[in-house]
Amino acid sequence: MLSLEDINSFIELQLSQWYLAKNNYDNLIKVKRRYVKVCDVEIGIQWNPGRIVSTAAKVDKESIINRKCFLCKVNRDKHQLSIRMFDNWELLVNPYPIFPTHLTIASKDHAPQSRVPYDIVRFAENLPGLCVFFNGAKSGASAPDHLHMQAVLKDEIPLISIAERFHKDSESGIKFSSDFGVSLPFFFVSGVVSPDSAGLSTMKFGLDLGGIDSNDEFKDLSLVNCFFWLSNNGLLRFISIPRRTHRPKCFFSNNSDYRMISPGSIDMGGLIITPREEDFNLLTSSDIEKIYSDVAVANDCVYH
Repeated sequence: MLSLEDINSFIELQLSQWYLAKNNYDNLIKVKRRYVKVCDVEIGIQWNPGRIVSTAAKVDKESIINRKCFLCKVNRDKHQLSIRMFDNWELLVNPYPIFPTHLTIASKDHAPQSRVPYDIVRFAENLPGLCVFFNGAKSGASAPDHLHMQAVLKDEIPLISIAERFHKDSESGIKFSSDFGVSLPFFFVSGVVSPDSAGLSTMKFGLDLGGIDSNDEFKDLSLVNCFFWLSNNGLLRFISIPRRTHRPKCFFSNNSDYRMISPGSIDMGGLIITPREEDFNLLTSSDIEKIYSDVAVANDCVYH
């Protein structure tokens, strides 16, 4: 288990040895953030020019084949440190951070980002205070060819606060966001995992939940964003967000409504990341609602 003190020490050590990462973390003080009301909840908009590498990443098959995988050890910057965990994983400081505490958890092997790895539970249990999240290959992953997760402080994610407010720790099992009694911009599943056999079923539901491909209407395990974390009471919790597509229509527009928005878990978690300042200034509540509508499942649907 790694404490927050351990994590902070690791980040400090990494930044002392890698100028690129230190410069990007130092630049977080320049980040701007504002909030708008979408449905009945507050959604943050964050201008972070350093994230353009991930937001604008080319993730088509040809582009992936023609570039070196930046998560494979042989291709990493020589200054990048790692901590080996659970034999097959390496803990890294994300050099293009959204938050002051932002880690990447990369598989030692080059394997595709095809579904939520079951080890996400082990990391959630061994990184208290953090939430571990997964971007499906078609749901925000900038390296869909290399299995990985990420971790940030759980208090940074607005959707976690919403889930904990409307789905108490005492209510073990699954609860759909459509049953929260509040207007939300998209559908998600909240889970509280009790330490018994019923809890195992709950956990498996969260790990195996996929999205519905907007092209063929088939279930796809790579169309999902999810968060796993320990509650203040020590219970394992998760949020799974089924997706319908990777990027919203505005991302592909050639007109004035173009927005460089490519939603991953953080965006779906209630904080829209905008690398371009013009998008930060122009985005409205209705724009965000449309973006969520394009990429996710409507909250008033019946999901099976």
